[in-house]
Amino acid sequence: MSYRKALKNKSGVYCFINTINGNLYVGSAKDLYLRLAEHISNRKSYIALQSAILKYGLKNFNFAVLEYFVYDAPSTNNKALTDLETSYIKKYSFDNLYNLKQTATSMLGYKHTNQAKLKMLTRFEDKSNHPMFGKTHNSKVRELISKPGELNPMYGRKHSDLTKLMISDKMSRYTEGVGIYDLKDNLISKFKNNVELAKHLNISRVTVGKYLNWGLIYNKTYRFKVNK
Repeated sequence: MSYRKALKNKSGVYCFINTINGNLYVGSAKDLYLRLAEHISNRKSYIALQSAILKYGLKNFNFAVLEYFVYDAPSTNNKALTDLETSYIKKYSFDNLYNLKQTATSMLGYKHTNQAKLKMLTRFEDKSNHPMFGKTHNSKVRELISKPGELNPMYGRKHSDLTKLMISDKMSRYTEGVGIYDLKDNLISKFKNNVELAKHLNISRVTVGKYLNWGLIYNKTYRFKVNK
């Protein structure tokens, strides 16, 4: 059975297990498949877990579902799911966990205000606000980035199943394509993906992705939506 079929649209408590030292990270998610993909691609992941993956390699971690959860009422289930996560965290010695706290917290159900969304969207329009502005990687970092052939850490190696999952997720995120809609939800133009839409409007695909994911109005005229 594929990861997508086993985890997509299913809620529950999960863990990443370090097969070398037995340490683990316990988390919970409304959609286990999306959460797994976020961890693998280091989006909204956990810094201690990512540090361990960087040190030991993704191939030395197993992903397991500790318990599935029926998620049918967000107003009450958000707390119930995090309470279930907390109960699992407490089953393990805290010294062997990558979790920072013994009590789980969640952003499920929380929505940023439109003002906050716009602030995040425009934060780096002024490039001087970016943390790397005016800086360059040192020679050691550049060497690691550009290692050729046998010096490259992926030379002669195959992607693990988890890495393949990440690649598959990125390739199939918008299986029905995306579109430009007017404010009355009428389709104006349809595209295979956000890259084509970005080229059509002569804007970056990152900008398209942010307006698409946050539901913001572009140029006071359009919305970008995933086609159904």
